[in-house]
Amino acid sequence: MKKYLFIFAFLTCFLNAEVITHTSTKTAIGEGYGLTRQEAINNAIIEALGKIKGVDINSVKLTQTTAITSDKGSNLTDIYNEHINKATKGRVDSYEIISANQDSTGKWVAVVEIKNSKTTKSYKAPGLDNKQRRSLVVFNATSTDLRALGENLKSHIITNLTKSRKFNILDRDNSGYYEMEKALISSSDAKSDDIYKLKNVIGSDYLMIFDVKSAKTSSKQNNLTGKNITKSELVVDYQVILFATREIKYSNTLAMSLSVGDDLKSNETAYKKIADKITSDILNAIYPLKIASVNGKDVVFTQNLNVGERFECFSQGKALKDSYTKQSTSDMRVESRVGEVEITRAESKLSYAKIIEGQMKEGFICRPLGSGLGYNQGRDANYELSEDGGVNLGF
Repeated sequence: MKKYLFIFAFLTCFLNAEVITHTSTKTAIGEGYGLTRQEAINNAIIEALGKIKGVDINSVKLTQTTAITSDKGSNLTDIYNEHINKATKGRVDSYEIISANQDSTGKWVAVVEIKNSKTTKSYKAPGLDNKQRRSLVVFNATSTDLRALGENLKSHIITNLTKSRKFNILDRDNSGYYEMEKALISSSDAKSDDIYKLKNVIGSDYLMIFDVKSAKTSSKQNNLTGKNITKSELVVDYQVILFATREIKYSNTLAMSLSVGDDLKSNETAYKKIADKITSDILNAIYPLKIASVNGKDVVFTQNLNVGERFECFSQGKALKDSYTKQSTSDMRVESRVGEVEITRAESKLSYAKIIEGQMKEGFICRPLGSGLGYNQGRDANYELSEDGGVNLGF
């Protein structure tokens, strides 16, 4: 007696469609013998059903007997399908007779195929696949008296991280608006397929939490111009936490002095400078800038950068082993400084730089000049670059 089990699936969708229809069909083939054609078919069905997990064969046998004793007209197959579907609790919805013949002894031999097809729908968000990027939420932990300053800074940090295209930046501030939209989608006024947009909220991989610890402003008169000069000194603590384990993956404190004015524009410029420094620090720790292409005396980066900004670039040498833990060498490599570049042109997704010093190659990593993240030749790097340009810090 031969036994076969086939499982296949196919995907039906349209280009740029937001709702994808997925149909999967499980099949199993059974062979049965009997003194009559119907008995052979019955036994073949029972054998095929025995291959389906969770099916009670005894209830199926009773069902087949009941079906056989029904009329033998054209609706017999429909009776079988109805009883099989009920007995298997939806695990099988139909069957098909592949063959039914008598052998040389007069016994009947039948081969049947049973099927169970399921169609599901899911919503596909437009744009780039978010599964390729890590998800991050930005939280402002600043105390009440400096809360407004922190909120302004948060807006600039989110803008910078979004423009970097390295993370899925998640919103946690507008739940009220989402609830209103959910109510509309769940109402009878919405298109039926809109319901699949629900239950697609992404959970965060990382929390980026910052706290403006202090902000002091002082003024003094310029002896040459007689104009008042106002300076603001800020101290901001920030850290990146792995949500699943609550491990602090990165932490730093920024102390920065800036010239500010009484107008909104100068203050926004100051906020942007602080946010630029924080996000640059985080991105260069997790995703060091990587040369995507070299064209003569120019290099290209797949990131929006500031025109005029300079970077030191490094090649990676051999992997090392930690002297104390003796852990794998894959996350420690020697870096060698190879030169310096300066950004000359920036677009929304690309930046171009001229080579100021040294010879550059695709794949070299670069860090802001004078940021404290550029190192002397031969420094050990305690991370590993991944194929997507990220760094293996446990992130």
